[in-house]
Amino acid sequence: MFCVVQDIYRHAPNLLYADVVFPAITWGEWTGGTYIQSERRVYVCDGVSVGRDDKGKPITEALPDMDLAIDKCKSIAKKLGLDADKIIPYKKTLKNAYGQTFYDPEDVFEDIVKASKGSDADLSGMLEVKKRDGIGLYDQLRQQRGIQWPAPTYEMAKAGGAPRRYMGQEGWKNMPYENFRHANGKARFKLCEQDYGPDGKYIKEVTEAFKKYGAKKGEGPYLYHNQKLLKRARDLALVPELPDLDFYNSKTKALEDAIKEDKYPFWLGLGIVYEHFHTAKTIRGATTMKLVPEQYVEVSEEDAKRWKLEDGEKVRVKSRRGSYEARVSVGTTSIVRPARNECPPGYLFSPWNLSVADSADPKKNKWLVNAVSHRAWDPVSGQCDYKKLAVRLERI
Repeated sequence: MFCVVQDIYRHAPNLLYADVVFPAITWGEWTGGTYIQSERRVYVCDGVSVGRDDKGKPITEALPDMDLAIDKCKSIAKKLGLDADKIIPYKKTLKNAYGQTFYDPEDVFEDIVKASKGSDADLSGMLEVKKRDGIGLYDQLRQQRGIQWPAPTYEMAKAGGAPRRYMGQEGWKNMPYENFRHANGKARFKLCEQDYGPDGKYIKEVTEAFKKYGAKKGEGPYLYHNQKLLKRARDLALVPELPDLDFYNSKTKALEDAIKEDKYPFWLGLGIVYEHFHTAKTIRGATTMKLVPEQYVEVSEEDAKRWKLEDGEKVRVKSRRGSYEARVSVGTTSIVRPARNECPPGYLFSPWNLSVADSADPKKNKWLVNAVSHRAWDPVSGQCDYKKLAVRLERI
């Protein structure tokens, strides 16, 4: 595989796998387009500065992500013998104070708005506002502080879009967003009873089949070749593996017994904490490192007492595929920051953002939580099932 990576950080871990690196300008360094909040509100991201090097000079070698993508698309189209300028008609019309020219993301956004017409996320009313009032799409977003889709009419776009959906009160008629698409305008819910087979037979079959995948690094078998198993797990609403609950429920067992018997009695959930939000890049910042200085695993007070785990103790969290090191955090009075949550018995939690704070090189990294994650994924969306894992704790 020939791997091309574009990134804004020169120490990003994914660059270890790149044959070619394209340096990218962030949206904060240039007008970077739009984004959508979970409330369906579309915002414009206005940059605040131009990227500069360590000597204060503007960075002229880098380009915005969108420019890199468009240039690559045009290059591929030409090599395929296609009319690149017709397929991708954008021109570099934006200029900065240093003579650099860029594609205008508003041109791309306008095509997205045109394509939305008639869909559930219709924003085409913005085009009518531009036509009648001469207000550009980005300026509409700025003036309204965002527009919530759908906004299929001039009036709705001027009002900032639809604050609610399927309520029969927004004022449009014969549109797919007025009510749910049934004669009475209401949604339909059906109560389903999951069939796991006699004595949970299907659960055992699927989870046992999953165990052999990803157990040996760099070796098969691979789930890509067993789509049938992925679809069966999806259709039965099953997780890829289960903890050894018989072991967990046995009052005579100790942590060391799990190693001897090769058992994984705990559920592990991987997620984020608000100090990190959605980035693994700012974790090396002084403030963030002060708030969340090291990898940790949250353990319930009941489990800490039963399994004789001390708050702040260093452990290895191990699954059938790999392990990482962490400090035990017990309850909201833990000496391990941020000490904010309480776990239920049998459940553990660690943040995944800290995974690159220890080292950008996976071979040296002791906090790489994805070393323990399962290789299962949803066969439709491709979403990896990183969040529900069977693990054990080993004292260090």
